[in-house]
Amino acid sequence: MTNRSATKIYSAQAELYYLLAEALVEPPEWLANAGKDWELTAAVQTLAQLTGSRAAQRAVDALGDIPAEDISIRRRRYRLVAAGAGRPPLSLYESLHREGKLYGALTDAVAQVYHIAGLEPEGAELPDHASVELSFLGWLAEKAAASPADAADWQQLARKFIEVHAGQWLPEVGQTLAFTNDAVYAPIGFLLMDWLKEAARPPRPQRLNAEACNLRLPIIPDAEACTLCGFCVQVCPTQALLIRETGTETGLILKPLDCISCDKCEQVCEYNALTMRKTGETVRTEPYALRISERVACAHCGTPMVSAAELDAIAVMLGERPQWLNYCMDCRPLFM
Repeated sequence: MTNRSATKIYSAQAELYYLLAEALVEPPEWLANAGKDWELTAAVQTLAQLTGSRAAQRAVDALGDIPAEDISIRRRRYRLVAAGAGRPPLSLYESLHREGKLYGALTDAVAQVYHIAGLEPEGAELPDHASVELSFLGWLAEKAAASPADAADWQQLARKFIEVHAGQWLPEVGQTLAFTNDAVYAPIGFLLMDWLKEAARPPRPQRLNAEACNLRLPIIPDAEACTLCGFCVQVCPTQALLIRETGTETGLILKPLDCISCDKCEQVCEYNALTMRKTGETVRTEPYALRISERVACAHCGTPMVSAAELDAIAVMLGERPQWLNYCMDCRPLFM
């Protein structure tokens, strides 16, 4: 995975944690918008596309279907959900949830973790409130995005915090929200539950070193040489390669654990952009991007079209860049 791809993933994780933290307190103004317009939904979509996260993939459509409504109604929803509305109220403090008291040993334990990381909680909120713990995880992801060389250490600290603290109780908070069947907070609850359960799992073990040293995986040494034509995806017998698109980007994704080193992708690449190389001592196990290109929007209506990489390749084939290439199929007849 390139530094650029890793930075995007960590940045999206930071957004996810920060915005979940905001969603678990008195609703901010952004929560009144339709779910498809939330930055939270955009972060989840990015993680689904770049990492293959199943938790993120499940959440994309559910969040996108949330309708807009007045902020006063959103806040009324929150109060009903937090109060329990016929069920026990939400326990939004780790100590209260796990120990049955508002201030306990876990409160001090969480504060000690923050202190070790160089942070001191400000304000009147206790350090083990759900929003504070999620904000801490967002801060760790932000640090990983800002310093790729130290990202592994920040990620390790995040996994440890999830293992010992956040992952021990926040998935249950998410489950409680999910079971409310509330149009807004149930999807948020499912995301909270699924994401932290997924994040709590240890990384999948790497292949044995003897096998890893001989394993060959596709790489793209020069990103600009890849046109994102998708032929490699079409010939891959195990679907280890796939194309993922957002409204703004197109990416060629590799799932390394599914690759059988058959070389078919290398053979079909007419631009010789993709080649097979031995991995060395270690093998990444999570899906990652081999190539990312921005999608070009129609110059007239703004509809996302093909990637810039594909459009550039077409222009090279034509020997020029005619004006009609800047328009989608619907608008093109107007400008031909």
